[in-house]
Amino acid sequence: MARVSARLAAVEWYCAGLLLCVVFLLLLLNVVTRSLGSPLIWVDELAIYVMIWAALIGASIGIRNRDHIAMTLLTDMLPVGSRRALLIGVDAALLVFFAILGVILWNWFDPVGVLAAETLAEFSQKSFNFIYEEPTTTIAMRKVWFWLILPAFFLSGTLHAAANLATRLRGGEGER
Repeated sequence: MARVSARLAAVEWYCAGLLLCVVFLLLLLNVVTRSLGSPLIWVDELAIYVMIWAALIGASIGIRNRDHIAMTLLTDMLPVGSRRALLIGVDAALLVFFAILGVILWNWFDPVGVLAAETLAEFSQKSFNFIYEEPTTTIAMRKVWFWLILPAFFLSGTLHAAANLATRLRGGEGER
């Protein structure tokens, strides 16, 4: 599991870097078109969505590398055995978070309901869930295409958190 997590993190690094380059290019395009007096209003919205994707991919990488901000005052004062138990609890709590996120996403995206409905309009009308039909403000696309980063984050974050917990349970990853 740790190898799969490491390979996924390598792909995520590439994707996050590429997305940040896209954000930079979109903002540069926005500066140029505004200075020429013909701003492209959709560029701002697209840059926001691309940045959200990059941020969630980066958060997944942070989970894999255990690089998120942490308060270590308590763990630094604990004896080694208690520290290890607390860190195992933190890794387990992260998995619980992802389990809750998975349930929320399953209910929100409702793939069973979508597949059972004859049309997206019928699904929206019966469930009052407009996730698949809500348009973006300026890009003229459905927002669901941008929200798909949430299930991707759920899957990658769960994999990284499970790999971290398994590694810690085997006695690896010391005090991080």
